[in-house]
Amino acid sequence: MAGELYPQESIHNFIEKKVIIERPERYVSKFRPVVIEECRPTNYMKTMGPTRVEVPIPTNYLKKHSKEPQLPEIKQHVRINCTCPTKKPAVPSGPFLPPVSIPIKRKTTTPKGTKQSPCVVDTNKGHKEIHNRNSGLVPVYIRKKDYGEVPNYLMRRKAKHQKALEEYNINLKRQEEHETMKYLSDKECQAIIEDLKKKYNELNVEYQRLPFIIDTPSMKTRKVRLEVEMKQLEDDIKLLDRLESICKNK
Repeated sequence: MAGELYPQESIHNFIEKKVIIERPERYVSKFRPVVIEECRPTNYMKTMGPTRVEVPIPTNYLKKHSKEPQLPEIKQHVRINCTCPTKKPAVPSGPFLPPVSIPIKRKTTTPKGTKQSPCVVDTNKGHKEIHNRNSGLVPVYIRKKDYGEVPNYLMRRKAKHQKALEEYNINLKRQEEHETMKYLSDKECQAIIEDLKKKYNELNVEYQRLPFIIDTPSMKTRKVRLEVEMKQLEDDIKLLDRLESICKNK
């Protein structure tokens, strides 16, 4: 339609406009402070304590034995010097001495009570246990006269060991003396050589009598034994001859 005017399109036309509703002020009773004061609890600090506590001073720290009960101080009695109005007699001059009273010794008899049996208190309530010598609670061994000394059986054992050691040393010395080499005279050396040669000849004769064919084990062992003994005798004879010649050259 011609002649109709339309408003210009704008985005602000699509924004919803908020309508602010003005509310009346809240009703507050004029007696409210009075009611709060009357309804305030009287024991609000019964369990939680006061709202504010005094902060302790650093110099007022907890000291040793400050919580212990202290006894009241004992007042010292003032000693009053009594001055007698009358004076004492003067000290006598010269060698005069006052008589000295001799003390008299008096015999006093004290009643002797019955000797109680030894006991031991083993609990804090005073329980007693009577014990005898064999109970293990009486120090018996440390009260003996020979306590701390070496017993007799140990002394005997030590003496026996010392004697056995001395006998062993003596036997060892004798054995060493027996095993040492002895110097033989010419006659003794010659006699020993003659005996060795004689024995060697006997073994040689026995060796020569063996059969030519040896087929049994006993014959073989006999031949080996004779050969070993003859070889040993030959070495002994050579050694003695050499020693005899050395002794003659010296």
